[in-house]
Amino acid sequence: MAISVRDIQEKEFGTQASGGYNIEQVDDFLDEISEQMATLVRENLELNKQIKTLEGDVKAARQAAEAAEAKTPDYNEKGYFANLQNAMRESLIGAQRIADETLEEANRKAQKTVSDAQVQADQITVSAKEKADALVGDAQKQADQLTADAQGRLDLLEQKYEALKTAAANYKAEFSRILDQQATALRDSNGVF
Repeated sequence: MAISVRDIQEKEFGTQASGGYNIEQVDDFLDEISEQMATLVRENLELNKQIKTLEGDVKAARQAAEAAEAKTPDYNEKGYFANLQNAMRESLIGAQRIADETLEEANRKAQKTVSDAQVQADQITVSAKEKADALVGDAQKQADQLTADAQGRLDLLEQKYEALKTAAANYKAEFSRILDQQATALRDSNGVF
C-alpha cells in the first residue's frame, strides 16, 4: 500500500515504558518510506531506458537521411541540388542538436532526481535514529517536497519525450515531402530536356 502525505502527517508511534517511541514501529515506518523511494528510483531507471530508445531512433533517422542523400541523382542545375543538400544538412544538424540537448537535459534531471532522492533518504534515516521526535515533522516536509519534485520531473520528462517524438515525426514528414517534391520536379523536368 502506498504511503500518502496524510499517512506521514497522521502517523503516531506507540511509546515504550521508558517514554521513548517504539523502535519497531519507527523502523517499520522507515521501511515503508524506503520501499516507495525504491519504486521512484525504478521508475527513473525506466525513463532512462526510454531515453536510450529515443537516441536509437534519432540515430536510425540520421542514417536513413544519409542513405537518402546518397541516392540523390547526379543532376546539377546551377547549384540547385547543392543548395538543397546544404539546406537539408543544416536542417538535420539543427534537429540533431535539439534532440541531443533535450536528451542531455533529461539525463541530467533524471540523474539529479536519483541522487537527490538517495541523499534525502539517507538524511531521513540518520535523523530518525538520532531524534525520533523530530522525524515526523521533517519527514512530512521532505516527503511532500520529494513527491512534488518527482511528479513534476516525471511530467516534464513525459512532455519532453512527447515533444521529441512529435518533432521527429514532423521532421520525417517534412523530409519526405521535400523528397517527393524533388522527385516530382525531376520527373517534370525530364520532358524539358
